[in-house]
Amino acid sequence: MKTLPFKFGPILLPKEGIDMDKWAVVACDQYTSQPEYWKELEKHVEGHPSTLNIIYPEVYLEEENPQKRIEDIISNMNECVSEGLFQEIENGLILIERTYPNGIKRKGLTMLVDLTQYSFKPEDKALIRATEGTVIERIPPRVEIRKNCPLELPHILVLIDDEKKTVIEPLFKNLAKHKLVYDSKLNMNGGHIKGWNVAKEKFEDKIENALIKLLKKSVKKYGEEFLFAVGDGNHSLATAKACYDESNPLSKYALVEIENIYDEGIIFEPIHRVVFVENKELFIEKLKGIGGTDTAKLFVGDKIEEINLPKNAIEGVDKVQVLIDEYLKEHGGKVDYIHGENDLKEICAKENGIGIVLKSMQKDELFEFVVKNGVLPRKTFSMGEANEKRYYIEARKIK
Repeated sequence: MKTLPFKFGPILLPKEGIDMDKWAVVACDQYTSQPEYWKELEKHVEGHPSTLNIIYPEVYLEEENPQKRIEDIISNMNECVSEGLFQEIENGLILIERTYPNGIKRKGLTMLVDLTQYSFKPEDKALIRATEGTVIERIPPRVEIRKNCPLELPHILVLIDDEKKTVIEPLFKNLAKHKLVYDSKLNMNGGHIKGWNVAKEKFEDKIENALIKLLKKSVKKYGEEFLFAVGDGNHSLATAKACYDESNPLSKYALVEIENIYDEGIIFEPIHRVVFVENKELFIEKLKGIGGTDTAKLFVGDKIEEINLPKNAIEGVDKVQVLIDEYLKEHGGKVDYIHGENDLKEICAKENGIGIVLKSMQKDELFEFVVKNGVLPRKTFSMGEANEKRYYIEARKIK
């Protein structure tokens, strides 16, 4: 059996007294077609210590001078450290309870994972695997951001196939033995979050034994060792792997949040497509040529039409994505990936786009599909809608 790819390790949390409502902001890869979200967030956190100042929202990736923003991020990170805005937790395993605005709760556990045990190449059969195809072109610009940064802030969510709930859930039965390190509402309709520092001396062996049993079960269930499936943030993890330098031991690890795919709070949401093309009629004609037995909504500007797509959600996503890629390559245009049907409708009406409403796959299909097929079609599912994504709270030194 391979060595387990996790460990307790030092992390940084905002020091006591910092306003968590201003500090924590949503993952940088959300609201990429809604700059107004980020402008409103800027106003909300203005004048306060905030992770917004030390991340690169992807809505700005195509701005004129990205290097200036990168330099500002690095400078802000160094200031956060030098001004003592962090407290260090020596063994930073954080047990997380996230409550969505609708009251549904999601459990998680932050930990360091070994990047040498991760690969986005299906043929590597790694313990930590991507669940979707990795776009190699998306990695270099992210490397440019990460390679000189002294800190990382994780929004990566990694799934375990733990139907009997043996790894994360037992820790919640011992909350009195963990130290509460934060308890706060989250801005911009993000709900609420609590975090407890898990005591290494009391729980390391229990977590390790549970993961070993899970790994053995994967061999029986799938015929191979497969422990962690990247649910969100695969390109961020691929970027961390690309920055791994043997001369820097800190770069061997990445801080992620582990979640159980069978957690009631994990809801697989579809990722819709919005396409901006010059010849809308031609694109829609080709889209209708896909066919299938399921009816799907199509937003065209501020109007609603219908198309037919395959009944199987994964097949539907695959055929739509292939068509979009081929069309844009031949005719030009732009595609974006949107979490939430209401957001899709709003963007299409405002920017005269074509919005394709897709349906979600089932949770119990994920691990088996990845074992049999390597990866899912790109952007097949999302774990919750945009405001339910991970918020940046913890940080970690990587230099």
